Amino acid sequence: MPIYYVKPDSDNKFPDKDTTPVLEPADDLRAVNIPTTSVQYFTRYWWMYAFKSDDSQEVTAPGNLPNLDIDYLQGLINQEGETIQGLQTALGSATKAQVEAQQQFVTTQEQFQKQFVSLSQQIVAVQKQIAAKAE
Repeated sequence: MPIYYVKPDSDNKFPDKDTTPVLEPADDLRAVNIPTTSVQYFTRYWWMYAFKSDDSQEVTAPGNLPNLDIDYLQGLINQEGETIQGLQTALGSATKAQVEAQQQFVTTQEQFQKQFVSLSQQIVAVQKQIAAKAE
């Protein structure tokens, strides 16, 4: 467990916000034991940790910091993995739907082209019949 040294505030309840924790002892600094799993939070939010008592080297973390348990972190990782998997599935479905829509468009376009050719041939035939009757 790492030991940090902090200057207490005027009430000796919290570390002083205007100072920074250090790793070496010095006058007017108080030693506090910080669990390895909390070092990252402590070094960011040291002034929010309360001393457990006037002479204790233990501090209490504020209640609004996320839990750093391995189980908690593994749960977060699993949730993110499920989210990513869901997004990949949705992307795959969207891509499949896009391919199907493009195929449908090509098929419809081919049908229109065939109908256009057929109508054009019918118009030419009618025009030939009209021209033949006119002669």
